[in-house]
Amino acid sequence: MTAPRPATGLPPDDRPRLLMVMPYRQFVRKAQAAGFWVGAIWDPRLQTPEYLDDVHALADLFVTTDFQDPVLLGHTIREVARQHHASVIYHIGREETMVTAHEVAEDLHAEVNPAAAIRCLADKHAMRDLLARHELSPVAYELAPTRDDVPAAVERIGRPAVVKPVALAGSRGVFLWQEARDQAAWTELVDAYGYEGPFLVEEYLRGPEYSVETLSQDGRHHVVGITEKLLGAPPLFVEVGHVHPAPLPPAREQAIEELTVRFLTLCGYRFGPAHTEVIWTPQGPRIVESQARLGGDRIPRLVELAGGLDIEQAIFAGLAGAPVDVPEPTATAAVRFFTFPPGRVDEVRGLEQVRRLPYVDELTLRLRPGDTVAEVRDSKGRQGHVIVSGATPEQARTRCADVLAAIELVIDGTPVRADGRAQQPPAPLHTRINGQEAVMTDQKVAMTTPGTDPRVVFVGYNAAYLRAIDGSVPEGSVVVLEEPDIIRKRELSDAAARFGCLDRIIPASYQQSSGALDLAATLEAERPVSAVVPGLEYAVPAAAALAEKLGLPGATEQAAQALRDKVRLREVCDAGGVRGPRWREVHGPADILDFADGGPVVVKPANRQASVGVQLLDSVDATSAARAWERTSSAAEYEQVPDRSLTWRFLAEERLRGPEYSVEALVRQGEIIFHNVTAKTVIPGPYPVELGHLLPAPLEQDTQAAFETAMRALVTATGYRTGILHAEWILTGSGPALVECAGRCPGDYLIDLNDLAYGTRIRLALIDLLAGRTVVLPRTAQQTSAIRFLAAEPGTVTAVAGTVAARVLPGVREVEVDVEAGQEVRPWASSWDRAGHIIATGPDAETAQRRVLTADALVRITTQ
Repeated sequence: MTAPRPATGLPPDDRPRLLMVMPYRQFVRKAQAAGFWVGAIWDPRLQTPEYLDDVHALADLFVTTDFQDPVLLGHTIREVARQHHASVIYHIGREETMVTAHEVAEDLHAEVNPAAAIRCLADKHAMRDLLARHELSPVAYELAPTRDDVPAAVERIGRPAVVKPVALAGSRGVFLWQEARDQAAWTELVDAYGYEGPFLVEEYLRGPEYSVETLSQDGRHHVVGITEKLLGAPPLFVEVGHVHPAPLPPAREQAIEELTVRFLTLCGYRFGPAHTEVIWTPQGPRIVESQARLGGDRIPRLVELAGGLDIEQAIFAGLAGAPVDVPEPTATAAVRFFTFPPGRVDEVRGLEQVRRLPYVDELTLRLRPGDTVAEVRDSKGRQGHVIVSGATPEQARTRCADVLAAIELVIDGTPVRADGRAQQPPAPLHTRINGQEAVMTDQKVAMTTPGTDPRVVFVGYNAAYLRAIDGSVPEGSVVVLEEPDIIRKRELSDAAARFGCLDRIIPASYQQSSGALDLAATLEAERPVSAVVPGLEYAVPAAAALAEKLGLPGATEQAAQALRDKVRLREVCDAGGVRGPRWREVHGPADILDFADGGPVVVKPANRQASVGVQLLDSVDATSAARAWERTSSAAEYEQVPDRSLTWRFLAEERLRGPEYSVEALVRQGEIIFHNVTAKTVIPGPYPVELGHLLPAPLEQDTQAAFETAMRALVTATGYRTGILHAEWILTGSGPALVECAGRCPGDYLIDLNDLAYGTRIRLALIDLLAGRTVVLPRTAQQTSAIRFLAAEPGTVTAVAGTVAARVLPGVREVEVDVEAGQEVRPWASSWDRAGHIIATGPDAETAQRRVLTADALVRITTQ
């Protein structure tokens, strides 16, 4: 849009005259750089005197008035515009006063947007009415004129419901009303703002949230980019971070952009920036709200760092007639806000170290020793921020995590990092499990209040998982979806009686089937679902799909499919630069022979589990290729799969040489928040079955860093978002090379070994993670743990001895023998063939390994 030339009779300065309401300092500078004379109108209560002195010094005209009096504000704008012959009146500050400014501008023919468009964007209820009339982005909503009307409106919309003050901005007063008892907390919140109404009550939209930054010119809407939003815990909706551009699948990106453009066109928006918030629900994108201004929270700076576009300058260049030119981003930028817990600040650490990092663009902390940290209720209560950039989303997130870990405040005597982790957490440690306050002491967790929390859904029955959390989550708060054939084969019809936490097992097809998705609406209608957990390897894709349909955190369907199919995993890892062996999908002996070319090769099913069907061949000829194909393609798991026909794929891979390791990692929104490297011992011969594990692995610092880098690359390549990963690696001369990766809790008691080494309860942490709750985990281990699997000569068991002597040895935590006299012991061809295990701990790797091997030598399983 070209600004109108000034009217005749102006002073000699013939620049086009731009009168701005509430222009920030940089707006004044950039408007003047675009050739405008700039008048500024401000309310002195909205900024510090020092800030307004800067605006006064920069602007060609500076006027103050009371923004809380709309009549006075309108009169002031009108008189200043007439007196100084303003050709354009513009307001892109806080939205509370935008409508008044644009109404005056329209009356004086100095507008860039119809007042009706600004009214629609500034009024949340008007926006919902417009969308509803045009059947676009359907959301159930109701206007509650006063606070007294809100409880009844919540009941009509249905809990959980989101309650928004119509006339407040910046997340102020936005509240998730989940239960009837939440009325007290909501009343306290709106009392803090002195707000009486009106309120908008809306259905609670589940799913990841984004904002769409746009620039409009002459009614054409140019998408600058989509920003991923990180929200704090409910019931409040305070942003704790943003990533730009959001790493999105192309189809999702297109759908969000198209919805935003349709909406802006529908409301009649013509010129300038817009910041539109969108939630991706199981039904597709839904608009949360939109504002006729730039995004806050330093999003314009993220845009500039990622793609080089100074979006603020582009506004005024467009106002002067220049076309909108949006460059493709070449990097990723991220901002994280600090939200330390309430208390008194004793000491601040790490700021200077962080400021020296080359990738830190901005760093602000508003707390000093002696300050009192208040509870964060809205965006203005946050205590500072950091902005970093990186070549990829993963690198930007990792750098953010490093900064948050490096900044530390001592609050009431306790060191607390900016990432929420306590440096040396006191005992007992207060945490949250399933939304309830809990006290963690050693390995026991006692719930301090009874709960009526939402339900956790497990896809796949995992007795070890249920046993580990039983008593630590509310009674009857878990349901399991399991294949009907597996319920029958494993005799699970009465499994609910075995665990207090388990409500029931629901028959559902999920292995290579979308049948479990059909239960989503039923499950949610019965009782809100807080998390979907993959209980078994074959359940990973279905759990991810169900979580996505319910709008809950999870792996994402795309990532889960790659993790369940090694062919697909190889494809995405090759494309993402993750080191791995040469490979080829095979369909018979001829393919194996052709790929191997006589040399050593691995032949494996692409979508089975537990080393089933995996073979290591030292050399390959026609006979050995045929034998390998027969054994691999005929591998079976009677109790683990349904009777219906399933599709299996197979591949051959280059046989890599080197020590084997696994990495267990918890991931939140694509960022690794916990990881451990485990050293693995595998039996010699053609079947690579694990004989033992030691964790954390004793590694040199460079090797440890190489595994961390490789894991971050794996997360990025697969597009994995939230959950747990178990990745198996071979350490070659060129670094870690990926063997395979699973998107569920690892087997072989590795979770128990991690809990022993780190003092964690990872199964509970994973539920919290998949429910979107804050998870705090240690970075370093307290001790080393080890496991050794028991072996016996093939044959019929005649006696088992030595278990009592083994159990009383120092450091031995568990001795379990899974066979008894009369049972058959088979040669090891998969993990299912092992005869039991021993777990031991020690202060270091050497001690833990010695203890577990000493105990192993005492246990004797005799066969004939």
